[in-house]
Amino acid sequence: MKVVVFTKQTFDTEAKITLDAQGKINPEGVSLIMNPYDEFAVEEALRIREKTKGEVTVVSMGGPKAQDVLRQALAMGADRAVLITPELEEIDEYTTATILAKAVSRMEYDLIL
Repeated sequence: MKVVVFTKQTFDTEAKITLDAQGKINPEGVSLIMNPYDEFAVEEALRIREKTKGEVTVVSMGGPKAQDVLRQALAMGADRAVLITPELEEIDEYTTATILAKAVSRMEYDLIL
């Protein structure tokens, strides 16, 4: 069974978040981690792979720092990792979902987590 898992970076739960003058989050000094729920999904995909002799592909969207999440998933045992880097600096959730759907439409999969 071929499983695709979407994952993203999020602020560490122990991070101290500050805002800049424009009211946006100041990224300096804030560590990013894999979203804990996405980490559970990667673990479940790996269990499914063990039972079915399949393949796990992890997909993330973001800049160069998003590679850390993909590396973590590969270290956990994922077979492949795909990083989608949008050309837009800020995009909304609908656009993100559209880009991810387009990327996955080109892949072979049986299950998406």
